[in-house]
Formats: sequence, C-alpha cells, structure tokens
Amino acid sequence: MAAAPHSPHHPPLCRIEIHLPALHELFNALDPSPLVGRDIDDRVEEFIVETARDAPSSAEIELVISAPTEGAAGLDHGDIEAAVRAYFAYLRDVQHDRVRRLMRDGRRAALFGVGFLAVCTGLGQLARTLAPEAVGEFLVEGLLIIGWVANWRPVEIFLYEWRPMASRGRLYDRLSRMRVVVQPR
Repeated sequence: MAAAPHSPHHPPLCRIEIHLPALHELFNALDPSPLVGRDIDDRVEEFIVETARDAPSSAEIELVISAPTEGAAGLDHGDIEAAVRAYFAYLRDVQHDRVRRLMRDGRRAALFGVGFLAVCTGLGQLARTLAPEAVGEFLVEGLLIIGWVANWRPVEIFLYEWRPMASRGRLYDRLSRMRVVVQPR
C-alpha cells in the first residue's frame, strides 16, 4: 500500500497495489459466472480488505492491478473495474443482510429473555411467600440469576456482536466505490 500525496482540498489516497502473474488470476478460477458476476480470488480479496482496513476512513481507495497483457484477451479494463466494484457491493449487501438478521434475532431473544425474566421474578416472589424463609430466599436469588442469564444473548448482540459486522459492511461499501486501475506490464 502506498499513500499518494494529498493537498488540503483533496482527501488522502490509499493506493493498494497488487501484482499478478496473469490478469485472470484476479478472479476465482472455479467461478463460471460472467466477468461482472465473478468472485475475486480469496487471497486477493483478503489482501485488499486487510490493506483497506488500515487506511484512514477519510481516504479514497484506489486499487492498482499490475499484470502482463498477454493472455488478457477479452478482459476490458472497464469491465474489470465494474467486476471488482460489483463484487464488493455484493459483499456489502450480504453483510448488511447479516446485520439485519442479527438485529432481528436480537429483538426476538430480548423479547423472550425479558419475558422469561418476568416469569422467573414472579416465581421467585411466589417461592418467597410459599416456602420457608431460607429456601424462599434461595429460590428468589436462583430464579433471578437464571432470568438474567437468559438475557445474555440479546445483551451480547446489542452491545458487541453487531458492531464489527457493521464496520465490515462499511469497509465493503468503500471498496465498492474504489477506483480500479489496470497497469499492463
């Protein structure tokens, strides 16, 4: 990754440079889709994502692909840029859907957890009135702990789990808008 000089009027540039032995190696060889629908090779994707993750959030991202021109027949540079952008737009949409489903699951888990906590609290109060004092207090505390433990999953989702997923989605969004330059060797 090389950072290009920038002026106060332009955001910084994060340039990601990859050197391929052949241009077709940018894409997953097993994917039979047309160019714009093809998956990027896993190693190339990982390199791009990890390098872009280190870039300042205000930086524009540019991918420079250096590859020999022989064997690149039928691979138009504009189509390659469109394919790379479409791939990361697809990953962005998949990630957005994962976050949406996680939040839906979190709401369901919270509804169940709060309901279960209410039942445990009610049973604890019933145990307090029906059981001898020591046993009643033991049951009250035990049921209260069990009720709160049932809320662990929604708390984990809403406090911790969604944030890295949403951050990855934002990174994919940035990558779906990056400039892609093919430099023949």
